Amino acid sequence: MSLIDLLSNKNYFYIMHMTYDGQNGENLWNFAKNNKLIGLDNPDIVTSNWNHYRSKFKGLLSGIWVNQFEMFCNEMEEDDIVVVLKGWYSLLGIAKITKKEYRYDKKLSGKDGVFFDHVREVEWKRKYNYDHPLILPKPLQGFNNTLSRVEMNTKRWPILMNLIIK
Repeated sequence: MSLIDLLSNKNYFYIMHMTYDGQNGENLWNFAKNNKLIGLDNPDIVTSNWNHYRSKFKGLLSGIWVNQFEMFCNEMEEDDIVVVLKGWYSLLGIAKITKKEYRYDKKLSGKDGVFFDHVREVEWKRKYNYDHPLILPKPLQGFNNTLSRVEMNTKRWPILMNLIIK
């Protein structure tokens, strides 16, 4: 199977990392795959539901973070595909979003939290162990953000489209 088989004729998908500033990746990944969730957070600034208070947060965040929250909370749709990466070199899982709306759950995050507080429910189409990810044929150099949309005819599209998913 390849990623194109999962896209249902869509000409885009999303890629994301799940870490807190490059840390806790294994714990976050295990929580995500066991609870059928993907998540996003900026715990120093976005401390409540994005859609209720986004005008307040927009003035405090960089444009990149505003775009990521808008994508995660408002742009992603049911049946969209999300590829979860481990750095530039490997893939941890492929998810299909199962609900149109995202949800905010403060209990998941915070100082002693186990995950991110902005979450989307997913069905895992493929998931790998953190210590045995699927190696990409070519690095996704320059993907330093948490979330990005990959469109057809962009440089990241062929790297992931040609990947055979075992």
